[in-house]
Amino acid sequence: MGRSGRILLFLPALILALAACSEPDGEEFFLRREQSRDGVYVYTLPLNDTTAAYDFWFYGRTLRRPLENLQLNVQWLAPSGDGFTETVYMRSVEPRGTKELYRSGMVPAQAGDWRLSVRPVGTDEDFLGLGVIVSKQDGTR
Repeated sequence: MGRSGRILLFLPALILALAACSEPDGEEFFLRREQSRDGVYVYTLPLNDTTAAYDFWFYGRTLRRPLENLQLNVQWLAPSGDGFTETVYMRSVEPRGTKELYRSGMVPAQAGDWRLSVRPVGTDEDFLGLGVIVSKQDGTR
């Protein structure tokens, strides 16, 4: 096989390897109830691209019975230490699991690891845990 034949074989392998090294478009983080810190679920979210918008979903699961209108006290902490808090609600958390959109199209003001802390209010041992899904939407502002 000549030099050009080896290059043609090498090129697709290189392209596949580079694609595998790229940042994923979505990540999921789930914490079981016993992994929470005194009832607060803390996630470190790598939001490294300030030219992209991110979508966030909460998901949870109960053991036996659904939880209706679950209050979530949410705190965001930026890499710089600045933060804000808000209260949101999940309509229902079911035994089979429930996923609900939290925020769509959020563009981080700072690149880096953001800390998301969530305290569900009014849960008991029937609440199995809480997760967050992060989906990156490429684009420019």
